[in-house]
Amino acid sequence: MVTRVLIIDPDVEAAATLRVQLEEEGIEVTSTVTGQAGLLRAETTHPNLVVLDVDVPDVDGYHLCRTLRASPTSAAVPILIYSSRGSVPDKVAGFEAGASDYVVKPAAPAELLARIRTLARLEEPTYGRLITVWGSKGGVGTSTIASNLAVALRTATGKRVSLVDASVLGGTVGVLLNIVYPHTLADLLPRLDALDSELLDSVMARHSSGVQVLLSPPWGVDGLVHLEASHLERILNRLRQISDYVVVDTAPSVDPATVAALRRADQSAIVFTPEMSALRNVRVFLRMGRVNGDAEQLLLVLNRYPIKGGLRLQDVESALERPVDVLVPNDEALVLYSINRGIPLVTSHPRSPVSRGMLQLAQLVLRPSGLGK
Repeated sequence: MVTRVLIIDPDVEAAATLRVQLEEEGIEVTSTVTGQAGLLRAETTHPNLVVLDVDVPDVDGYHLCRTLRASPTSAAVPILIYSSRGSVPDKVAGFEAGASDYVVKPAAPAELLARIRTLARLEEPTYGRLITVWGSKGGVGTSTIASNLAVALRTATGKRVSLVDASVLGGTVGVLLNIVYPHTLADLLPRLDALDSELLDSVMARHSSGVQVLLSPPWGVDGLVHLEASHLERILNRLRQISDYVVVDTAPSVDPATVAALRRADQSAIVFTPEMSALRNVRVFLRMGRVNGDAEQLLLVLNRYPIKGGLRLQDVESALERPVDVLVPNDEALVLYSINRGIPLVTSHPRSPVSRGMLQLAQLVLRPSGLGK
């Protein structure tokens, strides 16, 4: 269940600071600067807690507190008065108006959060599993693997699965899943301070399998979209709070945003093909210290094996000094059939050898959470 906090405070800077702190705790925040707007939001958003500054511009703050207490919608909702008025009479007036607690501005962040936790009866936020899919170079089938993995996880669990196309330079997830949708990841970047479930639901497309998809932005007409590491981290952190699984199709590079996603991942599927250039990049990746810090969290996926003139499996494993976790057979005709129709193979041909390889990857992802064994 999502915890919602309503902030009614004309001090925009203080409200923004508190919003960031609460959202980092997995709390959904709505804020207004006037009392009348706050009353309307309380009626429509059904918050678990109201944080109120009594110095609102359009109505007496203590009267606003009493009005909230008198409304059937908000009568039982805890109200925390957060005000620069620190005298004893001000505090008494607040409690007499129905406040559950009173904190004087500016308060230490830890104290304020502790008060809010107590009033809203907040539990530690829960996070869904984050799985990144990284290709050792372009063209190794990373997006195909990521898309089929997301659909397989949704089919196997019935839980909420989000798929993020984080390759902002020509991402292809929309093509692979036959999705045409007007909103993309770029629509979130100007609104990172307002990332809530409603905004994400409006920006993400819904695939027929039930997977929620955050598409990569187009890069032709409006130029390239610059995705900073901190931007992607905030988006992924919010998605993990409302999803059971978040699959990220990353760019085939080690740019800051991709590295940030890899470091935060619970598991990373490393996709490559049996050719020397792809193998070399995997070796470099592993020698970098295993970007996400834990070798056990890396799943090596050898795609399109075998291919004519390609490397042998034993030579690949010898070069990497560890076994390959998943073999996805080479079936160019069937994969092209899937891509051209925008239908994932795990849906259209679930018993094909290619699909069995992708389903094996999904089972390995599910295994740490106690599923798929």
